[in-house]
Amino acid sequence: MHRLVLLPALAFATVLSIVTTAQADVIVSRPADSSSQVVVRTKPPTVVVVRQKAAAPAPVVNEAPPKDRERKVGLHFDVAGTFGPDVRMGGFNGALRFRPASHFGIDLGSGYFAGNDYEGDFRSEVPITMNFLFFVNPKSKVQFYVLLGPGLSFGKKETFAEVRNMIHAGGQAGAGLEFRLAPGFALNADVRGVLRHRIDNDPRPEFIDGTRSTDTSGGALLTFGGTFYF
Repeated sequence: MHRLVLLPALAFATVLSIVTTAQADVIVSRPADSSSQVVVRTKPPTVVVVRQKAAAPAPVVNEAPPKDRERKVGLHFDVAGTFGPDVRMGGFNGALRFRPASHFGIDLGSGYFAGNDYEGDFRSEVPITMNFLFFVNPKSKVQFYVLLGPGLSFGKKETFAEVRNMIHAGGQAGAGLEFRLAPGFALNADVRGVLRHRIDNDPRPEFIDGTRSTDTSGGALLTFGGTFYF
């Protein structure tokens, strides 16, 4: 009878001893620095990462898109031709363009033209112009503009009898379109009306038609070219 009681008691004591031996001291080690790990250390020494704290997300900074650099200086080139029943002249122009404001520009330019004038004589001219350009919609890819400005022209007219040198003063006005293909480049096309008067010292009139004579002339000019902005 004593043996029956002793055996269960011994078995219980053995199991209790095993369980007590298997238990370990648990130490939660919190880092001294700003690490985001919480570590549990057990005996025998085993290191287990219990939880990984999520790092605080970096603040999102919404930066404004870079502003396009204003390009206020440009070089303009174009080819041009007169059109009319009797006048056939063609040539080219070049100009230094200043654009101090988006709606306003100034072209200082010169060029060369050659062809036949109203009387059928060969003529060549070198114009010097200053045009003021007013852009209606400067923020658009296709910009409409009007132009107006004074100018001088130094010409040479060749006839069978002589060669006459002439100087004209006048102005031009017109309208056109600028196609802004890139921030630094645009295509241009416009139509201009030209009116001028001869101002040199030659007393003979420039044009004679029967009993009528005049030193004033005018015409229309069609141009097509491009502008490089810097």
